[in-house]
Amino acid sequence: MVILAVGGYDPTGGAGISADIKTSHTLGVYCPSIITSIIPQTNKEVYEKYDLPKEDIKNQFKSVFEEFEIEYVKTGVLTSQSINILLKYIDKYDLKVICDPVLASTTKYNFVDEKLMEKYIELFNKSYLITPNREEYNKIMEFVKNKNYHLKKDLYILITGIDDILKRNSTTIKIFKGFKINKEVHGTGCVYSTAITAFLSKGYKLEDAIKEAKNFILSSIIYAKKTKYGYNSNPTYINKETVIKNLSYAIYLLKKINFTLIPEVGSNIAESLPLPKDFNDIASLTGRIIKNKLGGFYVVGDIEFGASEHIAKIILSASKFDPKIRSCMNIKYDEDLINILNEKFKDKFIISSFDRSEEPPNVSTMEWGTTIACKKIGKVPDIIYDKGGLGKEPMIRVLGKTSIDVVKKVEFIQKIYNSIKE
Repeated sequence: MVILAVGGYDPTGGAGISADIKTSHTLGVYCPSIITSIIPQTNKEVYEKYDLPKEDIKNQFKSVFEEFEIEYVKTGVLTSQSINILLKYIDKYDLKVICDPVLASTTKYNFVDEKLMEKYIELFNKSYLITPNREEYNKIMEFVKNKNYHLKKDLYILITGIDDILKRNSTTIKIFKGFKINKEVHGTGCVYSTAITAFLSKGYKLEDAIKEAKNFILSSIIYAKKTKYGYNSNPTYINKETVIKNLSYAIYLLKKINFTLIPEVGSNIAESLPLPKDFNDIASLTGRIIKNKLGGFYVVGDIEFGASEHIAKIILSASKFDPKIRSCMNIKYDEDLINILNEKFKDKFIISSFDRSEEPPNVSTMEWGTTIACKKIGKVPDIIYDKGGLGKEPMIRVLGKTSIDVVKKVEFIQKIYNSIKE
């Protein structure tokens, strides 16, 4: 699959063509690119916008279309010259354009004047989809109304925000619910529109492409890269296939260590999609990891989503404190082990606990206990334990960013346990 990105170059790599290419690469799509402008900027300030001459842009278009068969084009920062050239290529090659109308930077640097806005309207009427944020959408609609312009009736418009609204002309087709992450991230608009374009190129229907791209952009925000003045988007794709592959490899790693910290009720390991909504977003073993008579263990069952409500409740609660925490495994409780981890390995593990005797009525133990343990220390710990209760086995739960991360922690804990039991 190949998509073309046309837009500005951001030397920091957070937005523009660099973000488009990173996004496409992450999604397994090749992305030739055409640069319209060079825009030196940071997360605080845009220093200038240098528009490339017409001939330079024409030569870029010529080289790309001689080399590749292009169907989908994603646009970012454009100039009048680049729009004029693109319009000719749309007519010649019947291109499907996904236009992200970048009217201004997040730092309020204005990229568009009235003359360029008129060109954008012309492009919108040749586009398949445009993806303005709420502020951009309002500006576009106001301009259209004041100038007595018209947008074509079959134009799809995705108004982006926490919740995204898909319209066809003035009719709302669907609302895509989102999740507010308190982090100002540079380049999210570029990543989102490019992801939609990439999924469309893979054969997704529009609503499915938006839904998958929405999950993609949320992950990219969660894992955004810290810069001196803020965050840059970090294209990250975690889907069901990724989670199942992680769990399969985690279980493989577990089999390579002498794992004996198995509770009487057995162990299980789970990993979720980013920002899980319920048990169906969390995969685990349909059975358990159980002891065998030779001192080893059996892995019973397959890996499936929605298989374990018990351990899923821990992840659901922990992810509300830190969305990067997506995995958990329960292991055998041992008081000596907890004491040594607390005394000698505070730099390695953050440990917290809850007391079942303090549990209020009519609550889920795992949700309540995980929440209490996280609130105690103001973050998600590596280890949450409880000493059990009437008819309830004491337990250690190991949490981490992925199931592979969790098993590596369990391996270290197992070595400590072996040393104190020798």
